[in-house]
Amino acid sequence: MTSFDAIYDVFLSQISDPVFMEQDSDDQLKHRYLLNSIPRFRKCKKDLSKRDDHEFHEELTDEEVLILGTLMVVEYLNPLIISIENLKQFLSTRDFSMTSQAAHLRQLLELRETKRKDSEKLILDYTYNNSDLRELR
Repeated sequence: MTSFDAIYDVFLSQISDPVFMEQDSDDQLKHRYLLNSIPRFRKCKKDLSKRDDHEFHEELTDEEVLILGTLMVVEYLNPLIISIENLKQFLSTRDFSMTSQAAHLRQLLELRETKRKDSEKLILDYTYNNSDLRELR
């Protein structure tokens, strides 16, 4: 069995947000991000639906834990981007582009894209390393 806490640790090692950590002391947001990440890891060899509220009923490899933790970062970034995009709609284009929020949004979008690509690469490597190439015939 693999505790969700192991995946949360990987996720938290990839972000630096003391406000988030303080607000999510009950792990509800982390749990939601994990649940949102599971369908994005369709190639997982383990059955991720076999779980309760605290752990997967199968032992996940370090690689599988890393993939889920990285996918959680993408999920974490989504609401940050959406809230800044809402601010952009409220302000005029000129006012928004003059604020540091515009630069912050660009950085968040770039970071989300980087983490998304990282997770895709991890999943691709995982799939390749866990496939039997003889089955391709």
